[in-house]
Amino acid sequence: MLLVITACGQTKQMRPIDKLYSNIQPLQHKSMPQYFIEADQIGCFYELYVNGRMVFKLFKQVGLMGHTTCINDAILKSGKQEVTVKLYPLGQTEVERFDTFTKNAKINIEVTKWDKALEDKPNSKEYENYDDHVATFNIPNTEDKNNSIRIKGLPYYEHTFTFYAEVPYEVTGWSESQDLTKMDQKQLEKEVVAFHNNLSDVIYNQDEAKWVDLVKNRELEFLKSEAYNDVNEESIKDRIRSFKQIFDSSFKRKVPLDKYEMIFGGNGRIVALKSIERKGKSAYSFGINDTYLGKKRKTRISRYIYLHKPKGSNKLEIIR
Repeated sequence: MLLVITACGQTKQMRPIDKLYSNIQPLQHKSMPQYFIEADQIGCFYELYVNGRMVFKLFKQVGLMGHTTCINDAILKSGKQEVTVKLYPLGQTEVERFDTFTKNAKINIEVTKWDKALEDKPNSKEYENYDDHVATFNIPNTEDKNNSIRIKGLPYYEHTFTFYAEVPYEVTGWSESQDLTKMDQKQLEKEVVAFHNNLSDVIYNQDEAKWVDLVKNRELEFLKSEAYNDVNEESIKDRIRSFKQIFDSSFKRKVPLDKYEMIFGGNGRIVALKSIERKGKSAYSFGINDTYLGKKRKTRISRYIYLHKPKGSNKLEIIR
């Protein structure tokens, strides 16, 4: 009888990941813009950066391919935003090798927006007349025949353009962080590598509470900027499920860092490790179980971890 009473008296403890996203009230601004970057390409690989942070990459030979990605997480406040596109030739294909761009290589990029506040007004004039266009960039530039960008024969191409974003929030992010490019680069490299190795230990040891402590600031800013604190949004639910999967995995494996290069963003205030062994991949990865087509499999997950040193601190922290 005592055992039964004791068991019934116990309350189920909320796991750290759930606790991180609990008690967050959705924001209800008059306007809640979400900005997106859309791209379709053929004959090239590419990476897209917003304010120095990679937001999308494509290094699969899939022919004509399009995608849409929300980029609010890279927008800290209203004002001018920078988009950088980095293009790469296809390299070795099933037919031949391409170390430079052919005349058929092209990419079309468009920045668009959507106002989440209009989702509750589907029959309004604002909904019907909403203009989602923000900016466009094309290679080749089909809109200006006299100033067309030509990349045929080049081994690499990079271009940066800007657009203006207006958002009702402001997050600190890396805006007040230290300029890491002014540090001793050998010392910085040691600290960045040590941080990634420690993160590998945290995941391998399935220390969920420690992991939550490391990503807390990132996640709270992500929720505020991209989802307006709506934890019931399906994309956020998927995000939470993917994080839980890491700590619920029956298989775990440490993976050594790839050979890497340090890449900087946010005017030198954030740093990440990019693999020079696997195109477009982070040098950091780990092994877990995931589910594909209904079957469990052992897989290697690569994720970019952007680090910064907050103002007044000499310690690296995860910011994105």
